[in-house]
Amino acid sequence: MACKNGRPQLNQDQDRQLFAESAGTCLLCSTPLFKAGQPQGRSVSIAERAHIVAHSEGGPRGDGRVPASARSDPANIVLLCPTCHVIVDKDPVAYPEGLLLSKKQTRAAAVAQVGGVPTFASRSAARHAVEMILNRNETIFRIVGPDTSDGSLPSEEAAARWRDRVLGDIIPGNELIVAIVEMNPDLATNADRLAAEQLRLHVQDLSRKHRHNEVLAPALRFPEAAAHILAGDPQ
Repeated sequence: MACKNGRPQLNQDQDRQLFAESAGTCLLCSTPLFKAGQPQGRSVSIAERAHIVAHSEGGPRGDGRVPASARSDPANIVLLCPTCHVIVDKDPVAYPEGLLLSKKQTRAAAVAQVGGVPTFASRSAARHAVEMILNRNETIFRIVGPDTSDGSLPSEEAAARWRDRVLGDIIPGNELIVAIVEMNPDLATNADRLAAEQLRLHVQDLSRKHRHNEVLAPALRFPEAAAHILAGDPQ
């Protein structure tokens, strides 16, 4: 479907799929894209549909080699909050095509692990989804992760394998846990929200270290409180 005035024009099914694979949250900061508490009890969507490769050749990440039809395809669209949309388009060097496409793919894969948009009818159901992600991440860490005493890995190949798993599994899994807390405010406690924020900081450090090599000191460790997100009965 063609874009008009640079804005993606998606049909209803394409739009629903886009929201489903993004878990209803901003791809970059995980802010919920539906704001509740509006007049008359309605929620308001703040979602903005952003191009990965720009609609026009002169736009952010523009590439004349990509056919116009492909630029209009849902595979080239990501959901962002208004703030992140401005940031990625004003600084395309920091947010290149490959990075946005990778984050889109890893978010969709993480959401698929728990079967769709992470909203749940009960706290126990939400906890079950969180446990699935935590258990998977723990298994990956135990098999390919660094030595717990000094953070070392036995070889460059092992380090590359660990980096791939961090970017492909650990980070998107933890991002999904944060999204579950944000998308289920009635099920989460203040302690859950604080733990999710600590987890978000941990994820940001991991991303800077393994994707951009920006963190010189060791990344923030996985917060112990995150292991108990949505566990037990709310106090």
